[in-house]
Amino acid sequence: MKSIRILAILLVHLLTAVQAMAQSDPAFKLEKENGHYFLNTSVNGIDAKLMLESGVPGFMMSESFYEAHKDVLKLPVKPCNEKIRYLRGMHNIKYTAQARLRIGDAIFEGTIKIADGDHALMIPINMFRNATDDSGIARIDLSNNELRIISRASLPSLVKGAMPMDLSYNKFGMPVVNTQLSMNVNGRNIKLKGNFIADMGNGSLLFLNKSQSIVERTLADSHVTLKEARDRNGKVVAEGLFADKLTICGRTFNDASVGVSKFPSLDECGFLGVKFFTSPAIFDFDKRKMYLSKE
Repeated sequence: MKSIRILAILLVHLLTAVQAMAQSDPAFKLEKENGHYFLNTSVNGIDAKLMLESGVPGFMMSESFYEAHKDVLKLPVKPCNEKIRYLRGMHNIKYTAQARLRIGDAIFEGTIKIADGDHALMIPINMFRNATDDSGIARIDLSNNELRIISRASLPSLVKGAMPMDLSYNKFGMPVVNTQLSMNVNGRNIKLKGNFIADMGNGSLLFLNKSQSIVERTLADSHVTLKEARDRNGKVVAEGLFADKLTICGRTFNDASVGVSKFPSLDECGFLGVKFFTSPAIFDFDKRKMYLSKE
């Protein structure tokens, strides 16, 4: 009897410890601006506003921020002569570093690229770590504007009943899922299976990559006419279609606008943008899994 009581007490303590760990998982309130999501937080104690991303090769830091705070950051920088396109422009990378930084109550670990000028700071979701056990697991819930970096112990209860999907990375380090896309467009059903990038920096629901032959062929075979958006000079700057019903990764959306463009450097069929993540999703970057909560 005594041993049973001791076991019961140990179980209570274990459950209490797990609950405490879950409650201590760092959470960030997200703010939406122009289709992108930002964290008002701190970097090694320095107040900072960070744009949440997944399509950049590291923490993209402006030279002005670095120069203003380099004595606190203490980054082991090396000179760099690299050009990277992001934020709708080409940027010169002056320095690079491998570092571990404190982001609020969480950790960033990975590559830091310092670009010339003064621009938004961008942090990839897949380089966050939990400060308690160093797990790379992120829960994003854009309906509640929340990003939480969770511990391994918190994961089982959070993914109960969720749909697991395999996660991989493309040549640029972007998280990718392989899935089936189904769209009803003007009475036609369009189906496409392929790889799609989970893109936290894309403000849309879905963007298709017409540079991929399977995408171009699927659209041509469906006889769907793409709608064009033109600038003042009449140049086509974007194309798209309107789906009465769209299902991807098992989630269904009605009256959905889909962007279509060419991305020659990418091998994927398209992008899942932030509007896809209005229902909770959990990325276990260490185990390469994505869990989609039931809507």
